[in-house]
Amino acid sequence: YNYAEALAKSMLFYEAQRSGTLPSDQRVPWRSDSGLSDGADNNIDLAGGYYDGAGYIKYNFPMAFSTTLLSWGVIRYKRTYEALGQLDYVLDTIKWTTDYFIKCHPEPDVFYGQVSDNAADSQYFGRPEDMNYQRRSYKIDFSNSGTDLAAEAAATMASAAIVFRSSNPSYAATLQQHAVELYDFATNAPRRSYKLSIQPAAQAYGGSGKYNDELAWAALWLYKLTRTRSYFNDAKLIVDRRRNGLLNLVTEFSWSDKAAGVQLLMSELSANSKYRSPINWFCLHSQPVRSNLFQTQSQYTNRGLLFINEWGPLRYAANTAFLCAMAADNGVRSTAVAYCSMVKSTEWRALGIKQINYLLGDNRKGQSFVVGFGDQPPTQPLHKGSSCPLPPAECGREFREVNSPNPNVLYGALVGGPNEMDDFSDLRTLEDQSSVSLDGNAGFQAAVAGVIHL
Repeated sequence: YNYAEALAKSMLFYEAQRSGTLPSDQRVPWRSDSGLSDGADNNIDLAGGYYDGAGYIKYNFPMAFSTTLLSWGVIRYKRTYEALGQLDYVLDTIKWTTDYFIKCHPEPDVFYGQVSDNAADSQYFGRPEDMNYQRRSYKIDFSNSGTDLAAEAAATMASAAIVFRSSNPSYAATLQQHAVELYDFATNAPRRSYKLSIQPAAQAYGGSGKYNDELAWAALWLYKLTRTRSYFNDAKLIVDRRRNGLLNLVTEFSWSDKAAGVQLLMSELSANSKYRSPINWFCLHSQPVRSNLFQTQSQYTNRGLLFINEWGPLRYAANTAFLCAMAADNGVRSTAVAYCSMVKSTEWRALGIKQINYLLGDNRKGQSFVVGFGDQPPTQPLHKGSSCPLPPAECGREFREVNSPNPNVLYGALVGGPNEMDDFSDLRTLEDQSSVSLDGNAGFQAAVAGVIHL
């Protein structure tokens, strides 16, 4: 497949999701400025950032995770982006988030975590440029804290600081300052999930309610950035605490569960061999071959998709592909389990390639699951903006129900994907299959960069 085209078009999807004042070099012609009054209810400028998926809510928790994955992909595969002439585009994609997060963090112990909510957004079906309803902004602070959100935002700023350290050192220094303050906020404020403080988030992105994976994730990214030993010691303390389960077998890597990512970072940043086994187990368990090491086994469709969750299964497969490709590059081995020591990294690379190829066409119908790419791509992604005709034509809820291609092509968007029988219906009314999201594309784009690197 033309992996270079798939990677380039993924960043067009992020441009289609932009909120705020769009730059003159914006490449999506049917989008323009929107959400310029965001934050006005709290007398703060929160214009910018990304709309999450089909609608116009800005959920900073998954936006943060998505941007961290994009930054990680650049850190690992920068030469790939450079060779394809895509480095400037991915830097712009990352910076669109971090510029917005700087606005969202006006004080050390304050972070705005969401703009708008499902109650308001669900009542509107139209273009983002035409929004005229009240868009509330929601924050966490020391009294109404959100450990997971503050830590995830810290990880985003730290990973992005690594990305910009050579090309824009002053900006990287600003990001590092915010990362440190957000981490201190996460660790010093009362520990609790952000969905208890931003209750509308629980409707879509409340997460598991746990936060130790985000705390370890943030600490490791700050250690990777600064090499300050106290951050690694913080992460080690969390990871070594058995009740946190961060050294156990985990079966997914996603916006709500960072444990596998923590395991990979620990294997990279520590010389202790005990930290190599968990990520090894993750990639072994994700293989289609049954292993006697585990009581459970990963589920695959007949055509070879790693099927972790029925809601948007492609994102989980792509995230696994990305992690295991990096683990293969690291040559991760387990010395604790004899069977693991025989596993070749080529199998993990093959896992990543097979999953990405499934997304791009190696599946039951030979179809692409990326809008505007390959053979028989989706034409009806669930996405309000691309479902609306160009102005001055009016747009309303009837455009959600009509069975015809979206008037505007949402290039590069990875849809949710098929069911466990490999069946997929290109209908925007089937939300679990046709939904798009920031985090859905992030692991996919990073994994594609890894495939090109191989």
